Amino acid sequence: MPPLIEILKQSEHFLKSKGIATAKLDAELLLSHLLRCNRLFLYLHPRDDMRECLLSQFQHLLSRRGNREPLQYIIGEVDFYGLSIAVDGNVLIPRHETEELVDMIISRFGNRPIGSILDLGTGSGAIGLALAKHFTEANVLAIDANQNALSTAQKNAMRNGITNIRFKVGDWLEGVDGTFDMIISNPPYLTDEEFENAQDEIKNFEPKFALVSKNNGLADIFKIIGTAGKSLAKDGTLALETGSSQHESIASFAKNYFDKLESMGDLNGEDRFVFLQNPRNLVSQVT
Repeated sequence: MPPLIEILKQSEHFLKSKGIATAKLDAELLLSHLLRCNRLFLYLHPRDDMRECLLSQFQHLLSRRGNREPLQYIIGEVDFYGLSIAVDGNVLIPRHETEELVDMIISRFGNRPIGSILDLGTGSGAIGLALAKHFTEANVLAIDANQNALSTAQKNAMRNGITNIRFKVGDWLEGVDGTFDMIISNPPYLTDEEFENAQDEIKNFEPKFALVSKNNGLADIFKIIGTAGKSLAKDGTLALETGSSQHESIASFAKNYFDKLESMGDLNGEDRFVFLQNPRNLVSQVT
């Protein structure tokens, strides 16, 4: 059987031939995942042989990646804000930009007593769980319209030992009772054209319903903004992740429902986040 170092070289070459820019890293991560070791082990033991049964399993994982299936789905997990988040085809893979949103929230409100948080369209539960872990006194409600996604989120709560969060099936704010100090969401905001032009990893594997929205990607954002006022506590905040070209349209729409809007950029300088406060407590007819 070929030694580990040779397997890595062949794997990198194969993934490069499939157009994968991170071929070397992906090969290392897949092999270390299968062997349940860290990447350093592979280079500390370059001449170790791999059992034939494991080599067959590795070739299967490599083939999946060569077909452009996201590495995170193959491995089955991703690190998000210090949490181990299980992911599958029912949920989006949490992005670094979404970690930035969590970081902004904690930086702004980390020293304030937060009693309640609502995470809309929770998916894997990444945002709600990260905030529940930090705001330990808060009661977090995570909502998603997809029961399969909620099942994954519930498993992630148990996986990370987080208990101050509960889950509910729902379509955005419909049927939500009470008020919340924070409402957070990373809703669908891509257009159909943007989705079709996305990488194969996205358009062929990630759930389209969690990525694409009508009205130039703005339908779900507008629905949340138009209905969130009734569910926000006094001095509450609505925080959204959005598309980088949408902030002018969002500001124009949101002025009918909130008195204060702040547009924030991500680490790449792209308009990415919107913070809304002082709701006018109007309920939108947006559908």
